[in-house]
Amino acid sequence: MRVEGFTDASRGVWDAYVAANPKATFFHRAGWMDVIARSTGHTPSYHAAYDGDRVAGVLPLFLLSTGIFGRMAVSMPFLNIGGVAADTAEAETALIGAATASATAFGCEYIEFRQRHALAGELPISDRKVTSEISLDGGSEAVFARLHQNVRNKVRKAGKEGVAVASGHEHLDEFYSVYARNVRDLGTPVLPRRFFEEIVRVFPGETRVYRATREGRTVGVKMFFIDPPAAWFVWAATPREHHRFAPVQALNWRAIEEACGAGCAFVDFGRSTAESSHQNFKKILGCDRASAAVGV
Repeated sequence: MRVEGFTDASRGVWDAYVAANPKATFFHRAGWMDVIARSTGHTPSYHAAYDGDRVAGVLPLFLLSTGIFGRMAVSMPFLNIGGVAADTAEAETALIGAATASATAFGCEYIEFRQRHALAGELPISDRKVTSEISLDGGSEAVFARLHQNVRNKVRKAGKEGVAVASGHEHLDEFYSVYARNVRDLGTPVLPRRFFEEIVRVFPGETRVYRATREGRTVGVKMFFIDPPAAWFVWAATPREHHRFAPVQALNWRAIEEACGAGCAFVDFGRSTAESSHQNFKKILGCDRASAAVGV
C-alpha cells in the first residue's frame, strides 16, 4: 500500500474511484479542490492510496490557518461531509497517516473528518454536529404524505400566499445577497461570493439555485446539489420579515420534488448541532439522525 498526493494527471482516476465507491460522495470529487482553493486560498492536501496500480482509497483534505481557531485540517471545510473513502482498513490507515503528517507539518492542532462510517483504529468521535436524511422512497406523493402535518400545511400556505419558486443559475446574485445578509445578522463570517461562483462554474449540471418570490420580492433563496442517488441541501436563507409566508417550506418542497424526479433515493439536509432547533426542524420533516464527525 502506498499513498500519493493529488496531481492533475490523476484527476480522472480520482473521480472514477469516487463514482464507484459507495462510501464516497459528491463532495469527494476533485472539483471541490478547485472551488475551495481558488475562492478561499486555503491549502489542499489531497491523497490517494494505491494497492499496486489500483486506487484503494481517497482523502480530500484542506489545511486552514484561521485567526480565531488557529491551524486545523478539515475534510471538508464549508461542506457537510468529506473524510476517508477507502476499500480496506489498511488503505484507511495509510490515508490517515498521510493526513496526520501533512497536518503536523502545517502546525495544525487537530484534524476533522466529516464522515458517516467508522474509521480504522480508535479515533475519537464527536457527535456535536450530526447530519439528517429523508428517504424519497415511493416518489413525491409518498414523501408528501409522510411529512408532518404542520409541514404539509405550510407548503400549502406558501402556495396560497402566492410564493413562487424559480430555478436557474441566473438567480445567483439574489441568492448571495440574501444569504450574506442572513449570515451577517447571525454574526457568522460570510463565505466569499467567488466561492459560489466557482461552484456554479465547476459543477453546473449538479448545482441548483432557487429563488422564492412573492409579489415581485425575494422571500427566500436556496442552493443545493442533485447527484443521484442523493440530493444535498447545503445553503438556504430567508429574510426574517418574510418567514410568515412559509418560503422555506416552499423551497424545500420544490427541491424534494425535483430530487424525486431526478431519481434520487434520499435528501441529505446537512449538518446541525445535535438536539438544536435546526435539527428539531429537520426531524419534523421526517429526517433521521445519520452521523457525526470523526476527529483526531
